[in-house]
Amino acid sequence: MPRTRLPGTLRDRLLDRLSSASRRHIASRRPSAPVPDRPLRVLIPRGLAALATQSGIGEAMRHQRRAVEALGHEVVTSPFAPFDVVHLNTPFPDTPLLARWARWRGRPVLVWAHSTEEDFRDSFTGANAIAPWFRRWIASIYRTGDAVVTPTPYARSLISRPQYRLRRNIHVLSNGVDTTFFRPDPSARQRLRESLGLAPDAQVVMSVGLQMVRKGILDWVEVARRLPDVTFVWYGRTDPRMITRDVAAAIAGAPANCLFPGYVAPTVLRDAYAGCDAFSFLTREETEGIVLLEALACEAPVVVRDIPIYRAWLADGRVTHMVRGEGRAVVDDAVARLSALLAGDLPDLTAAGRAEAEAVDLHRVAERLGEIYRVQGVRPIGR
Repeated sequence: MPRTRLPGTLRDRLLDRLSSASRRHIASRRPSAPVPDRPLRVLIPRGLAALATQSGIGEAMRHQRRAVEALGHEVVTSPFAPFDVVHLNTPFPDTPLLARWARWRGRPVLVWAHSTEEDFRDSFTGANAIAPWFRRWIASIYRTGDAVVTPTPYARSLISRPQYRLRRNIHVLSNGVDTTFFRPDPSARQRLRESLGLAPDAQVVMSVGLQMVRKGILDWVEVARRLPDVTFVWYGRTDPRMITRDVAAAIAGAPANCLFPGYVAPTVLRDAYAGCDAFSFLTREETEGIVLLEALACEAPVVVRDIPIYRAWLADGRVTHMVRGEGRAVVDDAVARLSALLAGDLPDLTAAGRAEAEAVDLHRVAERLGEIYRVQGVRPIGR
């Protein structure tokens, strides 16, 4: 059968269309040309990150959004929208998928290392048993980034160990604190006591966090038991399905001077920081501790456990009052320190605490984030 030959002009038009389609397909899989003088479109995806809303990671992501916007850039939440760079924060299964999607589109990937094996231990039911596997998992996620961002030099020292096998740049960037929102307020003292149904002269010691052993809640309850004339208030909660038996028993058997209001609005929490007599943070391990920064910003007197991350940064007698030991020893020390603080026998360190919080104010965090973008070559690119 004779072969049909198309007229030259029609054949040329079809070849042009096929060539254009091929070029569009190839272009969609590699970075477009830089687009000058346009704000970045920064993807901070929702996805499974919604599960972390009431955690420190959730708060860190909200701070990232504000830092991005302070730089004049745009935040997008859908991976199917145009974006120039992605921030990945959670250790959930969708995170490596999002990293692959960004790489397929030729976009830079910045992974935030909020978690370590150490701060996973003593958290949820079964956490200690699976902690080594958790470390391998988060290390594999951190390795998907073009760069890793972690909140403190201490956290960087942990993830720089050979077990994590990181070969990327590791940047230190505080999660930050909004020192215009979290600030001293003398009128908060009365509001706090009215909200809790306490007498105007009641002494209040507070803490904030998920209810887990790592956060020091077992020791905190025992300290409250030894100081029955002081009201102890713990803000935050843990899903009952994930709470460990010892923590559940401690909360159920806590003395009458312990209150557990649960997760509260930021304005309520601000009044608690600004109106309490002391912020008692007996955590065993942190990579930073946003709630501690918030307390310092509100000029709450802070009693904190002496752990490596705070030892040099928020030194005892200079920024905070530190307690030492384990078990009965740390409870004894905390009781002694809090009693002295509430009696006015310890120096007032609140101005130094406020200065430390201002050093990591969100505007300074935004400036540092802009530097990380420049170092990593993040720039606006075409669709």
